[in-house]
This record gives sequence, C-alpha cells and structure tokens, in this order.
Amino acid sequence: MGVFSFEQNRQYAVRTEVLALITLVEYGNLEQKHNALKQLTVIAYPLVTAEKISEEERIKDMQTELQHFKDSF
Repeated sequence: MGVFSFEQNRQYAVRTEVLALITLVEYGNLEQKHNALKQLTVIAYPLVTAEKISEEERIKDMQTELQHFKDSF
C-alpha cells in the first residue's frame, strides 16, 4: 500500500503544480507567463527536454575538448 500511496501523492503534487502554472499563464505578468509555459512544456514533454539537455551537455563537452586541444599547441 505504501508504493501506491506514494504514487498517488506524486500525481497529486504534479496536478497541483500544473494547475498553479495554468493560473500563472492566465493571470500572471509577461515574465511569469513565459516561465510557466516553459515549465509546462517540461512537464508535458519530459523526453524532449531530456534530449535537449543531453545535446547541450554534448556540445559543452566538445567545446571543452576543443579548448584543451587548442591549449596543447
């Protein structure tokens, strides 16, 4: 019963967060709306967000390697 209860609590927390973000989109100022929409996108598309973060990390790694290569000369 503990795992089921934990999952219910997690779903309730996500639901509450989504409702709060939707409220910000409807009634917040421009910056709040923008940030809320970004967060809603992360919640709605977690795999796309994870891939984007992974891609950014790969780019940083490549830049670091390139810098080390340049420094070696």
